[in-house]
Amino acid sequence: MNKKGFYVFLSICLVMLLTMLIAACQDEVLEIEESNTYVWQKYMNEEEYEKVKEGMSYLDVVRISGGAGQKINKDTYEWNDEILLTKGYRLKFNDEVLVKKEVVERKGNSKR
Repeated sequence: MNKKGFYVFLSICLVMLLTMLIAACQDEVLEIEESNTYVWQKYMNEEEYEKVKEGMSYLDVVRISGGAGQKINKDTYEWNDEILLTKGYRLKFNDEVLVKKEVVERKGNSKR
């Protein structure tokens, strides 16, 4: 195998590995959400928000909250509050690591 063929083979292997890792992560998120007794438990509450710390991975946050956040943009996710329709929790990740968290106050009609 020549050098170019080796790099093509290596690239294909890396893409396959990344695809498998993403699928495994999605399966775990689905498993976490399905383990909730009630649908609203996939949202976040204040106590869970306080447990979330900078440096955690997205999957760590999902484990704490009990569900996946709604993707706002490339690196930002938002969880609805379990009780209040006027509050949400927005978390920003950089390279899969939590770098910023904030409480978002909402006004007007809820989209839930």
